Amino acid sequence: PYWTSTEALVSDTIPERLAVIGSSVVALELAQAFARLGSQVTILARSTLFFREDPAIGEAVTAAFRAEGIKVLEHTQASQVAHVDGEFVLTTGQGEVRADKLLVATGRTPNTRSLALEAAGVAVNAQGAIVIDKGMRTSSPNIYAAGDCTDQPQFVYVAAAAGTRAAINMTGGDATL
Repeated sequence: PYWTSTEALVSDTIPERLAVIGSSVVALELAQAFARLGSQVTILARSTLFFREDPAIGEAVTAAFRAEGIKVLEHTQASQVAHVDGEFVLTTGQGEVRADKLLVATGRTPNTRSLALEAAGVAVNAQGAIVIDKGMRTSSPNIYAAGDCTDQPQFVYVAAAAGTRAAINMTGGDATL
C-alpha cells in the first residue's frame, strides 16, 4: 500500500499526512509538492539532506522546508513500518511517525543481475550498476551504457544526456558527459 515516486505522481488524492522515507532529489521534490498541496509532510533522512552533493545546500533546503512546515527528521531511519486500519505507523529512534500515505523514495537499484554482464566483460559495482567512463564506455570494447543502470547520478536529464553521448560515441564521435 506504500507509494513509489511513480505512484505518487499519478495519484489523484492528496493525503492529509505523508511520510517520506528517503532524501533523494525525487523524494524532496515530491515532499515539497505534497506539502504545498496541503499535506502535512515528514521526511525521514538517513543522514542530512544532500550530504553527498553539497552539505551547505542541504542545510539551506532543510531550513526552507522547515519554514514551509515540512518536518525533516535527520539521521533517522524507520526500524519498523506497520499499516494498520489505513494508517502507516513508522517506528524510529525518535518515536513514532504516523501518516495516511507512505512514499518510499530511497532510489532505484539497477536491474542488471540477470544479464550475465561479466560474460561480456562488462564491469558492475557492488550495487549492480554498470561502470562507465566519461564517454559512456563500459569495460568491454564497443559496449556502451547510459541511464539508471549505470554508476552515474540517477536524474532523467543525466540519463538523456548520457544516451545522446553514447550514441555519438557508438558512431565514431568523441562526446563526454
